[in-house]
Amino acid sequence: MGGGEIILGSAYLPYDDVEPPPPGGLERLVTGCRAKGTHLIVGCDASSHHTSWGSMNNNNRGESLFNYIMANGLDIINRGNKPTFVTSNRQEVTDITIATLYAGNFIKDWHVTEEVSCSDHRYIRFTVTGIDRPVEVHRNPRRTDWESFRTDLLGCLCNMTDKISNCTDLETVAKQFQDAIVFAYNENCPLTVRRNNRNISWWNHDLAERRKKVRRLFNAAKRSGNKTDCKRTLTDYNKALRQATRESWRRHCEEIEKAPECARLRRILSKDVRSAVSSIQLEN
Repeated sequence: MGGGEIILGSAYLPYDDVEPPPPGGLERLVTGCRAKGTHLIVGCDASSHHTSWGSMNNNNRGESLFNYIMANGLDIINRGNKPTFVTSNRQEVTDITIATLYAGNFIKDWHVTEEVSCSDHRYIRFTVTGIDRPVEVHRNPRRTDWESFRTDLLGCLCNMTDKISNCTDLETVAKQFQDAIVFAYNENCPLTVRRNNRNISWWNHDLAERRKKVRRLFNAAKRSGNKTDCKRTLTDYNKALRQATRESWRRHCEEIEKAPECARLRRILSKDVRSAVSSIQLEN
């Protein structure tokens, strides 16, 4: 971003703190980013009032935080005065977004949404532009066109010399043979973007290691014909898989029971994509 890194952070400034804001953690973050020349964007539950970020009045906490922001050359990204903290008897702007001077130029479309957050605080959304996201690509051997691979490989091998009289000639031929294989493979196995869609609450490192072991033993069993170890390991893996899913579902149910009614309904609907709100709406 602009030739440098960017840090996205969040900060909570408790309203009952004896010391006025900002707390030491936020100060250290700002100081550290300035020392390294790193861009910084921080979302704050400031528990402070100041008209500069849309509050209806100023209080001592707000004055202290505002003076700190101005003294350190930070930008206040808030736009308008739409309340970010809403209860049955009170509405106020207490949540602010601050950024280092140049990082603020990359923030677009800052706004407070009308989405149900199951909290006293509203969602704040904005877009950060100018971030270069690396794209990870790979080749999947299973998608290789092996027939075309053989044709291209034979075409490359036809141009190779068949005269080998010393070690230097042997190394040259070996290098040409290697280059021919790589060229034919790259030409017939397309690059694809690697996507990581795994977002399963019960998946963990132990299950990943067990699955690797099962695959390794399965491949060994195909070569040796001895499937005893593979079957035993597969059984253990399936047991661990079932146990992980049961424990995850148990935790989910316990969290739902402890949540308020509105949050409980939202958890239930968001657990399964097929149970989206749209599926229970009337057509009209």
